[in-house]
Amino acid sequence: MGDELRGLQALNISKRYGHTQALASVNLSLVPGQVHGLVGHNGAGKSTLLRILSGAESADSGELALDGRHVHLGSPREAIESGVSCVYQELSLVDDLNVAQNLFLGREVRHRMRLQLAEMERMTATYLAEFDLDIPPTTRIRQLPVAQRQLIEIVTALHRDARYLLLDEPTTSLEASQIELLLVTARRVARERGVAILLVDHRLDEIYAVADHITALRNGRVVISGPSSEIGREDVIRVIVGGDQQAQPVPGAVRVEQVAARTVREADARDRASDELALTVRHLQTGPLHNITLEARAGRILGIYGLVGSGRTEFLRAVYGSERIESGELRLFGEPYVPRDPEAAIKVGIAYLSEERKNDGFVPRLTATSNVTLPVLQRFERWKTLRLGEAEVAAESALGRVEVSGNIHAAMEELSGGNQQRVLFARAVLQEPRLLLLDEPTKGVDVGAKQAIHDIIRSIVSGPKIAAIVVCSEEEEILDLADDVMVFRHGTCDGQVYSPATLRPGDLPRLAWTSIDQVASEAS
Repeated sequence: MGDELRGLQALNISKRYGHTQALASVNLSLVPGQVHGLVGHNGAGKSTLLRILSGAESADSGELALDGRHVHLGSPREAIESGVSCVYQELSLVDDLNVAQNLFLGREVRHRMRLQLAEMERMTATYLAEFDLDIPPTTRIRQLPVAQRQLIEIVTALHRDARYLLLDEPTTSLEASQIELLLVTARRVARERGVAILLVDHRLDEIYAVADHITALRNGRVVISGPSSEIGREDVIRVIVGGDQQAQPVPGAVRVEQVAARTVREADARDRASDELALTVRHLQTGPLHNITLEARAGRILGIYGLVGSGRTEFLRAVYGSERIESGELRLFGEPYVPRDPEAAIKVGIAYLSEERKNDGFVPRLTATSNVTLPVLQRFERWKTLRLGEAEVAAESALGRVEVSGNIHAAMEELSGGNQQRVLFARAVLQEPRLLLLDEPTKGVDVGAKQAIHDIIRSIVSGPKIAAIVVCSEEEEILDLADDVMVFRHGTCDGQVYSPATLRPGDLPRLAWTSIDQVASEAS
């Protein structure tokens, strides 16, 4: 069989979800022994393509070819049996099993029907050593940090004889030394084992460190593809963000220190409701975050834009006390603030709306009124007795303020997505927050509900003693909603503030793809 027939090919793959064309006639080839980098902005179609290649979804049209033969991968199991394994950001390891049991899951070593646990543990130790992983095989997965779970997932895929390994943002949860180990391992696996690797990554420095070939998607279409040695980074950034824009400095970029020193009119074309600092962050460090510096002002909405893996969600969780902070300084309205846990954050006036409202935003079987009062139930306690009537009245008042429609006395799961989100805003209203943290507040709601949610946010932050920080991945939406914009890149933010009045939607993805050093030199 000729070399031109070896590998896994996607041939004219198209996929549509309703009115959205996720993929349009996409062609891509994975060659044994090579690393293929796949890049693209949020919503470009990368995840859809991975699901089709891994058998999790079927294409509307087009074909897959494996070593010159057309194949139908109808399920992930069929794909794995054909040598195609995908490692997603959401890991599939079994938390209650140990490392060896996960590695041999479905392929256990037996002798006369008896499991050979000692032998599997010995083989696991040998296999992990090949990847420089010093992890006891008897360690339960739930005891491992996320970074090591990610590496174990990759090793498990290779142990299942994967010839085509699809990696979906594998470095997002890894520290610098672990990222280097993963990239070196990926290169070695490709070269020495003849495995074809598809690496989906937002970080161009990582892509260029290991990729032999690069493909960029935009709006579900291949806009550039070729050997990495023949494609410049500037070309990749330009085609991803669209148009032929050159990497020019964006007007309106000013540093935190400059904003504090400048007058109201110089800092922004819009009037400031307040110059009081609601939140001050200096050199914040957590596992995935590095040297975060920013300020949020009372009476204003700070919009945070960033790609997947940029650290935007982790930042909100750190401020809310859900992520451990290693170092740095935080101040809330001038007072030192140490976010120990969410309960402490609520007590000092911080409200948080999660991106995944159905997973960790509310209790589906509780009523809307019950969900609203959950964080502040202690307010309605007298002599160790909960006054449910008072709680109900307070909840109904908050729900009325955000104009929830539907039966507020029915289970939350019976409400529409837009009304579920309104209920969460009602909960925030009832908390009487000084700082509102919103992670993708309009995710999964229709256009009409989206505008209503914008109005609710503006209403909450209308007073001078309240500030909001909004994480949003839609460029036009964040420019419409925010008073100030900051961009997270690769787990860091250096304090540059952008005025929405001076930005176009296409500027934000370019800033997110551009290295911090380059942005700093352009803005200086």
